Amino acid sequence: MELRQLRYFVQIAELEHFGKASERLNIVQPALSRQMKQLEDELGVCLFERLSKGVRLSAAGKVFLAQSKELLSQCEKMVRLTQLVNQGQAGLLRIGFADGVTFNKTFSQILKTFRQANANVVTDLVPASSIEQAELITKGELDLGFVYWLPREQQVNTIELEEEKLMLAVSKSSQLASRKSIRIADLDSYPMVWIARSSSPSLYDLILSRFVQKDCALNVVQEGTNESTLLSLVSAEIGATFITETAKTRKPEDVVLIPVSDLNASISVKAIWIDETNPVLNQFVKTIRKALKK
Repeated sequence: MELRQLRYFVQIAELEHFGKASERLNIVQPALSRQMKQLEDELGVCLFERLSKGVRLSAAGKVFLAQSKELLSQCEKMVRLTQLVNQGQAGLLRIGFADGVTFNKTFSQILKTFRQANANVVTDLVPASSIEQAELITKGELDLGFVYWLPREQQVNTIELEEEKLMLAVSKSSQLASRKSIRIADLDSYPMVWIARSSSPSLYDLILSRFVQKDCALNVVQEGTNESTLLSLVSAEIGATFITETAKTRKPEDVVLIPVSDLNASISVKAIWIDETNPVLNQFVKTIRKALKK
């Protein structure tokens, strides 16, 4: 059984006439009749009742017509979907993001633009640390990630979205809360809540190096795994922490952000990926570049 035989059958069934169907299909009637005879022989049933002026479907033919239309429709969808995937307009895209990235306006706009233009692409958003994302991308379990730090060992493609300045977050009850700005010396041995080095060694070392340069002690009294946890700990008056300036829009009400004049530290949101053969991924990267005009 061939798909063309099903298409021929559907035309004959809808027109109820071999001659009219042969004209529409642009095939000579004897050839069309031969194809239907082969189809009926293969099925072992009569699909048509031959009349003096045309044909009509048999009971078996009516069932076969419904099934044929469904199968042909599925084939058309299969072809179209395959073409869309090849064009990067359909498929699955697995995107990782670090805590805090979802509040980045550029990130949000990129996702919105891509989803609106690619309705046939399923985007699976996976929260994970920068280190975890690098590992997942290497294993092929993520297509692209939005991170704050680049992996040191893996070779990845990268695009920088934008840089975010680090500020000090303190509870309103803190003696530092009323200050317009502070210096690192003001934080010498001050109770701090900070990330575990294993979670983000680059960020941990960046802050530690600034304290060492000023001959000050970084007094970490409690560790947290992500930005949300750190802000909660600050709100609970356990200590102060460093956070990106974009946290102004999402911090607890009883937490204030203060610039540190000599900290001179910032982090940037970056998109990273490895596989450049995935059409859907390439389409997403084009969306990023267009948003950033790079």
